[in-house]
Amino acid sequence: MKNNITNNKEKGFIELIIIIIIALLLMKYFGLTITGILNYFHLTWPEILNWLKQALNWFKDLVYSVL
Repeated sequence: MKNNITNNKEKGFIELIIIIIIALLLMKYFGLTITGILNYFHLTWPEILNWLKQALNWFKDLVYSVL
């Protein structure tokens, strides 16, 4: 059973790496940059960091409400 869980984690990690590599190759092919994508959606780095901070706080509140 434990070996099966380890294999599933490794499989998921490998799939994540493959998805990231494909995304980076597509970005290179289409000439996209992260800054260009943020500009397209009219987002700035401080807005992204603020959103991540809010998401982290929401997740912490969710965990604390379950405990």
